[in-house]
Amino acid sequence: MKIKDITGKPIHVTNLNRAIKQCRLCIGSPFIMDSGHTVGENYLFMLQQLINLKKTKD
Repeated sequence: MKIKDITGKPIHVTNLNRAIKQCRLCIGSPFIMDSGHTVGENYLFMLQQLINLKKTKD
């Protein structure tokens, strides 16, 4: 499975449940990425994609 991060970079996901858990853990991160977004914003963006993937798989 592939998703994209907030900058458009493709991310290969091998374990959907672990990826969702990791994103939930990191949503609150205030650290700024080179793109100007926070790490938390990036994880939230990816989490939304992962949740949609999980809905289509179930």
